[in-house]
Amino acid sequence: MKVKICGVRTPGDALKCVEAGADAVGMLLARSPRRITIEQAKAIAKTLPPSVRPVIVMMPSTVDEAVEAAHAIQPGAIQLQGDEPPGMVAEIKRALPGTCIVKAIHVGEGRELEKAMEYEKVADAILLDTMSPNRGGSGTTHDWNISKSIVASVRKPVILAGGLNPDNVAAAVREVGPYAVDVASGVEGEGRVKDLELVKAFIANAREASNGHK
Repeated sequence: MKVKICGVRTPGDALKCVEAGADAVGMLLARSPRRITIEQAKAIAKTLPPSVRPVIVMMPSTVDEAVEAAHAIQPGAIQLQGDEPPGMVAEIKRALPGTCIVKAIHVGEGRELEKAMEYEKVADAILLDTMSPNRGGSGTTHDWNISKSIVASVRKPVILAGGLNPDNVAAAVREVGPYAVDVASGVEGEGRVKDLELVKAFIANAREASNGHK
């Protein structure tokens, strides 16, 4: 079970995630209370060991915007969180060979399975998040039955996000059977700072449930 800790804003928080055993660290360039600059994301990416993948989360208006951010930060993956059409996703993938392209689908918006099957043709992975005005970051869960049907229907890895925390992640893993899970607010303390103990508990509970799910 792979685990991504998202909304990381400082190198110190990134190192907490590394210590806890995270597989990936997400940095938000999209509109969010956790949004950081390209320079801040670059500094975080540089602090990560090769075993932990830096992921930038974007809602780019153009292909060039995504490509320029990727060239500056050198992430292992780009998570496209907005309404990027399949053609745009394909263009970004062609422009960034060797960079994993993750396309978010917002559960609760409708046509989720249809969208997942469209995007799996052009993206390397699908992320399922809860629909919200900000296109994610709601801190609320969605209908895991929809997510489960997508996991069963697409061949690309599926990452489950949306309202996960140390208390519900095990149930989510058992119910949905995703390739990976993703959390932001569920492992934070005051001031949106990552809490090392919550991160550790989240990762441990996710992996324990995954081992039992196999």
